[in-house]
Amino acid sequence: MELICAIDLLDDGAVRLVRGDYDDRVAARAEPSELAQRFVAAGCRRLHVVDLAGARAGRPVQLDLVGEVARAAHDADPGAVVEAGGGLRRVADVDAVLERADEAVLGTAAIEDLGFLRACAERYPGRIGASLDLRAGRPALDGWARTIGGDAVELARRLLAGGASRLTVTDTARDGTLGGPNRELMSTLRAALPDAILVAAGGVSSLADLRALEVVGCDGAIVGMALLSGAIDPAAAVAALS
Repeated sequence: MELICAIDLLDDGAVRLVRGDYDDRVAARAEPSELAQRFVAAGCRRLHVVDLAGARAGRPVQLDLVGEVARAAHDADPGAVVEAGGGLRRVADVDAVLERADEAVLGTAAIEDLGFLRACAERYPGRIGASLDLRAGRPALDGWARTIGGDAVELARRLLAGGASRLTVTDTARDGTLGGPNRELMSTLRAALPDAILVAAGGVSSLADLRALEVVGCDGAIVGMALLSGAIDPAAAVAALS
């Protein structure tokens, strides 16, 4: 299983939100580019970068900062992969992100308009992932500001059928809490989607949590708060998962 280090961007810095609450945040003690270099130097080969301001605004807001993070990661290791998302609602916005990052992650727009996801996936084969963020089992959209109805498994199937190369699933109630991942949710999705590249996010707090997700069958786990707090050392995590 792959360790994926998260770098969330807000107000020109790196932060972690607790349960997606913009007023409940923990600021990183380093600049975003410094974090990128540090994580890649520790052995992490994929960074998950989210423009939080963009997610809230419905359009990319911090493209220059995304580019700086990607350059720092590639300087540390040209083979590192930077996936970026947050407010990607138009093809032009996806174009702009992919001028800077390796892959784009679509959330709200992909869920509400499968045709948009399909168009982006056809335009950029293998470079478009989808994010399914769940609150109490319901999809959370627009930076988790609202929820809609729908079965998570069926929606996941639709996103993958629409061309998403990988699926990131976040339990928003656990995100940023260090309360442990939702193994039951990921186990259910893995059983329903045996061939998908499935990534878990939300609540990971320890190497034991990472190993538990590996046992469930996840292909990757996104870690954010545990890295900022020091609960998980990225080098130790990479070694353990290797």
